[in-house]
Amino acid sequence: MGLKDWNALIGKYFEDREYEIFVPERGWGERVPKRAAIWLDPHGSEWRAARLLGGTLAAICRKAGTAPPEQSIESLEDALRCPNCHAGLRRNPSDELSCTACSYMAANEDGVYNLLPSAERDQLYPGDREDIIDFSQPDHTRHLIDGWYDLEGVFGNKYRWIGARATAWLKRVDGGPLTLRIRCHASAQGVPGEVRAIVNGKTCGQWKIDRTGLFILEAPLDDAADYLVEIQASPVWEVSTDDRMFTVNISGIRLTAL
Repeated sequence: MGLKDWNALIGKYFEDREYEIFVPERGWGERVPKRAAIWLDPHGSEWRAARLLGGTLAAICRKAGTAPPEQSIESLEDALRCPNCHAGLRRNPSDELSCTACSYMAANEDGVYNLLPSAERDQLYPGDREDIIDFSQPDHTRHLIDGWYDLEGVFGNKYRWIGARATAWLKRVDGGPLTLRIRCHASAQGVPGEVRAIVNGKTCGQWKIDRTGLFILEAPLDDAADYLVEIQASPVWEVSTDDRMFTVNISGIRLTAL
C-alpha cells in the first residue's frame, strides 16, 4: 500500500487526522535522495521522500462527533463490564478483576488488565502450551531440540536465528484438522531464499522468500498426537563480526485448527 492508499483508508473511518512521516537515513545512498525530495516538495514535507524511499507513517486520528462530558469515576471497576456476559466487575484481595455473574477473571499484569473476551484472549495470549512455541515465554526452550541460536529481541518480539536447519516438537491439544504456522523474518542477505517445513519425516510446506521482512508460513498437517518439526532454510549467509551461520529468524511456531 502506498501513502495515498493509507490516507484513503484512514479518511474512511476518521474525520480528522495529522501525520508524521519518518524516512530512514542509513548512509549517503538514502540521505542524499531524501534531502533532494524534501527540497523539491512544494510544502517542504517528507511525503515525497517517503514515496521514494519508504518509511514509517504515524498518525493521530479523531472520529466524528463530540466527546461525552467527563464523569467522575471513584473506582476503576465501576467503569468496566465483563466482556463475556456484560455484568459488573469487582476487584478481589489479589487485585484481580472478577465478574459478579460468571467465572471471568482478569489478573493485574504489571498494572494492565487484559479484558478481551475469553475466546479471543485464549487465541491471542495462549500462554505456555504444548501446541505453541512462543519465544516470549520462558519455558519455550523445552520444545527446542537442535539448531537454535541464543534468544534475542525485546519483550513481545523475541526470536532465535537458525542456520541451515532447526528442529522442535509440538503436541496436539485440540481435536480436528490442524495447520502448522511459522512466524519468521528474512533479512536482505537471505533474499531470494527458501524455507521448507518437514513434519514427522514428511515435507508439508515449501515457500519461496522474495522479500525482506516478516513472513507467516502455513501448511496443513496429517493427523497425529505429536509433531516433530524440522525447518530447513537457504541460502546460508554470515557476517564478518559473528562466527554463526544465518538464514532466517523464527519468533513463533504453533498448531492451529483449520
